[in-house]
Amino acid sequence: MLVETPGGVLDEDDEHPEEAVRREVVEETGHTVGEVRHVFDVYMSPGSVTERVSFFAAAYGPATRTHAGGGLHEEGEDIEVLELPFRRALEMIRTGEIADAKTIMLLQWAALEGPFARGRAS
Repeated sequence: MLVETPGGVLDEDDEHPEEAVRREVVEETGHTVGEVRHVFDVYMSPGSVTERVSFFAAAYGPATRTHAGGGLHEEGEDIEVLELPFRRALEMIRTGEIADAKTIMLLQWAALEGPFARGRAS
């Protein structure tokens, strides 16, 4: 199994990335999030792929759980929702247990500028 943040591709050419992230979060985690913050866009491999990836962050908690999550069976998804203390997630980057680029980038954003930046929550 790969440890990763929720994500996916746009279902339609005119789907906005914010709509896609909301859909994917519900499908994969079962949470219906409120405000979604756009944090950055990147080209994952600009020399070979022109795909641009949009990254978002949103608060969640017991009150935002509205569905079972776990992914869509018809898409062959078998997702186990995993919640970790932030420091443990960072350690898992160091040990290689988290090796997904988008997850590493979002965790680093959270540590440098987001909710876990120095001087904020720990």
